[in-house]
Amino acid sequence: MSSSNPRGAVVVSPHDIWKKLEAYLLRLPVLTRIVMLLIAAFHFAATFGLPMAEYFALSPGKMDLGQMHRLNTYPLVHLGLLHAIFNLLALTPLLERFERECGTLKTLLLILGPLVTFPGFLYLGIEMFLLNGNTTVAGASALVFTLMAIESVKTYGFQPYYIIAGYEFPSYFTPVFWMVLMAFLMPGSSLLGHFCGLVIGYAYACRYLRLLEPSEWLMGKVEQKLSFIFSRVPHYVALDRRAELGYWEFMPMAGSFRSARGAVPTAAAAQSDMEDGQDRTGQDRTGQDRIGWDRTGQVSI
Repeated sequence: MSSSNPRGAVVVSPHDIWKKLEAYLLRLPVLTRIVMLLIAAFHFAATFGLPMAEYFALSPGKMDLGQMHRLNTYPLVHLGLLHAIFNLLALTPLLERFERECGTLKTLLLILGPLVTFPGFLYLGIEMFLLNGNTTVAGASALVFTLMAIESVKTYGFQPYYIIAGYEFPSYFTPVFWMVLMAFLMPGSSLLGHFCGLVIGYAYACRYLRLLEPSEWLMGKVEQKLSFIFSRVPHYVALDRRAELGYWEFMPMAGSFRSARGAVPTAAAAQSDMEDGQDRTGQDRTGQDRIGWDRTGQVSI
């Protein structure tokens, strides 16, 4: 239980932390759970000697018509326990939010389609034809950066700028900051893979890939016809039960942003917004979330 010390500071016990974590995990949508389990299963299979990276990683030198499955499976392959853990910590909250906003069926089609395969195609094109390289990559961090780019564009509509050392930085630029920072902190990670994930994420968020989005009308018809199946799937997010979530705080600093150019939100305005339950765009506000770190290996993304 939480308790207070004599000075009034709240002390959170490990039991409380575990209960909150357990409650969060129990609320995860079904597709997010499946992706987490697949990443864990691929890692445990590799620990028992199965050559998962050999058959499922994205390898330019092995690509042909018989190896196209690698464009979908490379996010599931990791090169070590820490690599898998850090990617899971980064991917889970991002994918969970995306699934709640888009629905399980649409998220599944996007993950099987442009959000995973397009970064892979872009990586192969640059690596093979521009760099003349043959570097094998694996890991879910390209998808992490894709989802980060999508979230950052949405964040820009709520919170256009961060103020750092007196300068304004667009909030949609923050995933680029994290990408560059990771390149310095983890030189073994694939900067090109992260860059490809960002490009596709920005393209999707700016609606350049809208022609490739699955038809919501058609998906609605499918869910209606198969409602006797989908209604029995635990934690399935139907199209008519999607939620519009608030924005993420991508920079770990409070009070350092402007809600509009030249206007810093005051405490009274912030309190009024919180009491109304809405911000100036009419969307629900949420508190600050945490963004996970991505730990990568020698030939990983």
